[in-house]
Amino acid sequence: MIKLKIDAYKINVYTTKGLFGTAATFTDGLNILRAKNSTGKSSCINAILYGLGMEELLGSTNSKTMKPVLREEISYQGEKHGVIESNVQLQVSNASGKVITVTRWIVSSSKDEKLISIQFGPTLTNSSETYESKDFYVHSSGSATNEAGFHSLLVDFIGWELPFVPSFEGKDRILYMQFLFPLFFIEQIKGWSSFYTSPTTNYGIRDLATRALEFILGLEVYSNSRIKDELKIRKAVLEQEWLNIVNSIREKAKSIDAIVQNLNDKPDLLSEFNVVVYNHEQNLMSISSRLFELKETLKYNRNTIRNIQDVEQEHELIIDGVEEVVLVLQNELNQIRKEINSETINREALEYNIIQMKHDLKTNQDAQRLYTLGSDKNLFIAQGICPTCNQSIHDSLLPQDIDFQPMTLEENIKYIKEQLDALMFGVNQSRNIIGIKNRKLNSISKLLEEERRKLRSLKYELREDPRMPSELELEDVLNLKWKIKELEEVCLFIEESDVKFHKIKENWKKYLSDRKQIPEEFFSDLDKDKLNTFKAKFVFYLMEFGYSSTPLSDISISDDKFTPIVKGFDVKFDSSASDYIRLIWAFNLALEYVTKKHGGNHPKLIVMDEPGQQQMNIQSMGKLFEQLSNLGGQSIIASSLTMEEVLQLSSDINVNVIDLGNDYVFTLIV
Repeated sequence: MIKLKIDAYKINVYTTKGLFGTAATFTDGLNILRAKNSTGKSSCINAILYGLGMEELLGSTNSKTMKPVLREEISYQGEKHGVIESNVQLQVSNASGKVITVTRWIVSSSKDEKLISIQFGPTLTNSSETYESKDFYVHSSGSATNEAGFHSLLVDFIGWELPFVPSFEGKDRILYMQFLFPLFFIEQIKGWSSFYTSPTTNYGIRDLATRALEFILGLEVYSNSRIKDELKIRKAVLEQEWLNIVNSIREKAKSIDAIVQNLNDKPDLLSEFNVVVYNHEQNLMSISSRLFELKETLKYNRNTIRNIQDVEQEHELIIDGVEEVVLVLQNELNQIRKEINSETINREALEYNIIQMKHDLKTNQDAQRLYTLGSDKNLFIAQGICPTCNQSIHDSLLPQDIDFQPMTLEENIKYIKEQLDALMFGVNQSRNIIGIKNRKLNSISKLLEEERRKLRSLKYELREDPRMPSELELEDVLNLKWKIKELEEVCLFIEESDVKFHKIKENWKKYLSDRKQIPEEFFSDLDKDKLNTFKAKFVFYLMEFGYSSTPLSDISISDDKFTPIVKGFDVKFDSSASDYIRLIWAFNLALEYVTKKHGGNHPKLIVMDEPGQQQMNIQSMGKLFEQLSNLGGQSIIASSLTMEEVLQLSSDINVNVIDLGNDYVFTLIV
């Protein structure tokens, strides 16, 4: 459960005259802190912020944000007395009933303003007991994350789990709690100027107000969006890892003029690729089959190495056969080169057509855009001329004397796009064909070179000493061994790559499963319920408070920034000054109501310093008190209404009125 309740505060100001101070105790529900204007009421509200380390809402940090009465001098009975030491004590409780008392110094000769002392118990409401105490720090590095940081303690105490949000630097930063307080703690100076008043330092967080509202409302959209971003990163990483393996396999296959079949560039759970090579007869076969074939040949050749005199006649016959093979291979090589050249010309023609098509597409799109805008300046289409072929037209792309329905500009643009897609497909296919033919060309070139070398060796060997072993047969054995080693290395590489593919497939399967769990729509069903409730309750409160600047039916909450709009525009520009204050009332109450009905991260606390801004009428104030009382959480209203007015407005509701009187709230104690 998430909750922050302010039980009591006490402000101590020790001066040259003696000890001055003021205190108040709050209850659940509506509390009205009443005092006359300029008597120190806002000093008390600001001191609550200071005690929580939230004085950034006042425009800065540390004691300089406090009123002069708390850090410089107090006027008493016409005399001014300098402040020697001052502090604020604040007792707060949470949903589980735990209570802590915070003491923070404003002026002290021995205590730093960043030091906060905590007593783990209700010191202000039960001073007879002794409680464990511990010191913490605030507004220093680590105060929101380290064990000794006060805000780290306070976050856990409230029950929040603060998310990390993106910043302009590209790094994620924690959504610090001071970014959340403006949505339920409205101080008098800047708090009434906007639905969300950002603290002085926002740490470069992008869309800060939106992130804060998403958190307070407890919307899943942010976590879903964040998960989607993480999934995008996972997808990109897996796709890159897959492509790296694919490229390495293709590079390895290229080294032996092999062809890789059925291997996609992106992860595919069902993919089963093959790597095939050309055998001696230029037929494709698997590497394993080719290895078996070569090993059998090696086994035979190794055992049959003969002397030159034993193979002389055989070599003479082989020479004729090799010469014929060389001729056939040369012709085949020339034919493949012609085919590659022809396919290259075809690809270049397709690429040229693509350039022309893109130009035509741009011309037609420009013509359509200008024609739609009503332009008649230097525009062919306005003169009845086609932007592509310069033929005379009216509202179509063909002359009017043609007896069939011509294409419109829109249809022509669609047609050109379809043609572009077809041409791009053709270019890709052509590149694939050229790649396959080049590999076959390399394979034949190598084989041709082998046959030529074999022919030279055969002829040379016939001139050698007949008693010597046949070097050609020895060379055949060595070549076979080298080819076998080369293929075995590729086989091993493919097996290792297959293991890597299997791992990526498992991760890809997990990615696809995780992606399927994320709603396709931007908002989850719960988010939609929350936003619908937020909008409906916001308009309801406006009606209760007497908003009249614009029809309520025109007012809504934006789905991107979650702030009030009128027909898509900022509602502030259509509202009077007093109605803008009513908008802020309704906005803050509706935020808490969403958590009450659907759950969320609102701390069930609303503090408003002087909500009766802009000469607000007393009837509207009465409605505000009534709705705050009905809301159920704790609310603290600092008001300058007279006691009679407060009693009149709160006669029919449960309220705790703290009357600080009409004199200065800081009174001499000792």
